[in-house]
Amino acid sequence: MRITNIIPKIFSVRGALCILMIPLILFFQNCGGVSPSLLTSRTPDSEPTSEQILDGKALYTQNCASCHGPVEASAKRTRSATQITLAINNQMEMRAIRLTQAEIELIAQVLNPTVNNPPPVTNEENRQEFACTPGQMQKTPLVKLTNREFKNALFLLLDGFSTSLKNDATLLSAIDALPSDVATENRDTLKEQSLLITAPISNALFNVAYRAGELVSGATTGLQNYPNTSQCLSAATVTQACHQSFVRELGSRAFRRQLSTTEGNAVAARIWDSTLSKTDLLKSTVAAIAIMPDFIYKIYDKGTPIASGSTVLSLTAHELATKMAFFLTGAPADATLKALADSGQILNDTVISEQVDRLLTLPGAKDMIRRFFRESYGYDVYDRLQYDSAFIGGINTTGLADVMNAELDNYFVEVVLNQSGSFLDVMTSRYTNATDARLGTIYGLSSATNTLPMERSGFLNRASMLTKRSGFTASPIKRGLHVIEHVLCQDIGLPPPSAPTSLPVVTEEVITTRLRTAKTTEVAGTSCAQCHGRFNQLGYALENFDSFGRYRTVETVYKDSTAVGQIAVDSSYNTSEINGKSALSGTGPRQFVEHLGNSDRAMMCFVKHLKRFEARVPADATANCQMNQSLKTMYGNNATQGSIVGAIKSLVLSPEFRRWNN
Repeated sequence: MRITNIIPKIFSVRGALCILMIPLILFFQNCGGVSPSLLTSRTPDSEPTSEQILDGKALYTQNCASCHGPVEASAKRTRSATQITLAINNQMEMRAIRLTQAEIELIAQVLNPTVNNPPPVTNEENRQEFACTPGQMQKTPLVKLTNREFKNALFLLLDGFSTSLKNDATLLSAIDALPSDVATENRDTLKEQSLLITAPISNALFNVAYRAGELVSGATTGLQNYPNTSQCLSAATVTQACHQSFVRELGSRAFRRQLSTTEGNAVAARIWDSTLSKTDLLKSTVAAIAIMPDFIYKIYDKGTPIASGSTVLSLTAHELATKMAFFLTGAPADATLKALADSGQILNDTVISEQVDRLLTLPGAKDMIRRFFRESYGYDVYDRLQYDSAFIGGINTTGLADVMNAELDNYFVEVVLNQSGSFLDVMTSRYTNATDARLGTIYGLSSATNTLPMERSGFLNRASMLTKRSGFTASPIKRGLHVIEHVLCQDIGLPPPSAPTSLPVVTEEVITTRLRTAKTTEVAGTSCAQCHGRFNQLGYALENFDSFGRYRTVETVYKDSTAVGQIAVDSSYNTSEINGKSALSGTGPRQFVEHLGNSDRAMMCFVKHLKRFEARVPADATANCQMNQSLKTMYGNNATQGSIVGAIKSLVLSPEFRRWNN
């Protein structure tokens, strides 16, 4: 149901407007409450039957999907029945759910990634790819603009009146007060959330919109010259006809598509109030439009079905322009894209390709690349950054995390956008533009350079990736877990309830971190060994770096903050996780990142990240055909990999990108 059909009469009184709009937004999102399941309880077996899977999916859809996305791409994959029960009992938003234990177990079963995602297949070129069923397209739940997208869209709207309005201190303060839409839950990377809107979020959005209305109502020159209003807003009072013209133009800009006279007048009629002063009417009009779902949500439902009876719609020209712009620049379509949408030329493949190239040269594309890689690989997520001063040579760590993050932000922009680099380049480049002397100390550099030593190849061997645990000893567990989950996309999940709360005591005093880790987590037959046996080896490959990210060939062993000895570092690894097939062996960080840079599994993982970033929900099996197009571009000709930019373009040029399946 669209806002033009359900918006109530808008009043100028701020409190009344807020009270009316918050329930409206929550209702539109359909995330304010859940219905108890009406299905029959069924006790699941260790291996769920097809009937149990169907029951579990139905239970999830009825109770969970409105907030966490479809089950195939749920934000809560790998959650166990115990974890779901704890969430229901402890999360305020979930206390209305009424499920039996058997029903919770059914939901947990269908959240197991293996239920919904078939294993990869080998193509005719002996490369792994996603198992693809032609004709399938992933359903995308309705998502709101992220905080940054909302800000960019609002600023563009305000620029139509005066480019100075977006600099208003009160407005900027209200935007800064928006509840964070970034999550770091359960080892997840920083990810902007766009599935859920709560009362605090909607209230904060209203405060921003109301201030925007105040600013516009006072922008005399901008109102007088506002397009397609025949300067009627310069009069002392606003007639209903003038108000209709204003709403049609403002709504077309806000909703990112041209409003017809009929639709524009329908929106205006629900806002119009002849008893209001000009200032209050304009204030209420702008505030109301700025919190309508058509503005704060990504909605692409104006196209036509791709076939008779199909629920999949082709995007209109303006919808395609909007989708491209938000994906590639984090903002609505600019003037060039809008003109191409007006003429319909944007629907041409050649024009789309040209516009992808152009958009990727804009400043917004640099921000997109930074955010995409932060989300994908989580280099800006720290456990903490606190060290003994003597251990780190007295380096001041104030602001150091930001310096480390900025190094990789610039790294990805340079390698991906400026150099049109491949995945192998991303994994092995030695480029840096870090100028902070503290990074130079960590990297052992005596002078400024743009090329780091061989052991610093790629982003995994940089300080922000290596400082995931402070203290005297590095953590191959944390490092390996991060690689297997975020570089290889293998779901490890949280420790099982049977996992010990403390590790076995190792009596040796002078022992490497690697050997201590193996003795405490890889003992055959224990509940730890099954998972740690998969990812510890990936962490061992990085043992040439201490917990502060400094290169070493020997490890200094500490006891109670006192060095008690030194022992040679062993950074060899032997694992089948890198390619998902036969075991790969190597030694040291450089060989490790080369193996990852040529790994089919790692490239498939990258494409999953790319699809998630575009759709704002994790990719499921129904997105496999679309992802294979980007994957094929990345693979190149088997001798030379294709570029990351090429993979992004392949995603946009895919038939699925130009469709809406909700």
